[in-house]
Amino acid sequence: MISVSLSRRYARALLSLSQRRGDLEQTQAELRELAALFAGDVRVRRFFETPNIARTEKLAFLEERWRPKFGAAVYGLLMLLLRRRRLDHLVSIASEFHKLSEQAQGIVRASVRSAVPFDDAQADRLVAVLGLRSGLRVVLTREIDAGVIGGAVVSMDHQVIDGTLATEFWRIRRQLLQTRVHG
Repeated sequence: MISVSLSRRYARALLSLSQRRGDLEQTQAELRELAALFAGDVRVRRFFETPNIARTEKLAFLEERWRPKFGAAVYGLLMLLLRRRRLDHLVSIASEFHKLSEQAQGIVRASVRSAVPFDDAQADRLVAVLGLRSGLRVVLTREIDAGVIGGAVVSMDHQVIDGTLATEFWRIRRQLLQTRVHG
């Protein structure tokens, strides 16, 4: 929990800085690339997280290799994390930054889970309805789940809309059990 709240603090600060500088999309792209590098290459992660390697050597590497590659905001974050020995939080910071920057841009993520694939027309209609409901631009992810007998489950912004047959059968069963028959 501490790691997430710490990562969120750094992400908020970086978001605020990149919004003021007007380079939010660039910062987002650079941070995504850097996080993928840290998450995917064990050698990079080990180099920066190993205490036996001198900080001057790490600084020299950053200055030579990554300063020309990354903008001021992301490079500044790297330097700050290195000084504070928190580079192990970089992937988590990038994840939090991505969420916060999408919120700032009015984007919300939603997923739909169904037994059969949604075609593009159905997906477009669902995106339109969810967009009207939320007032935000919806980015939809489609998932196929054989466990869904019929209908679909939509998840968006910590809300779940369950329109599956299994849930509908459960509702009908509950209503039948609560109904008293007088005879």
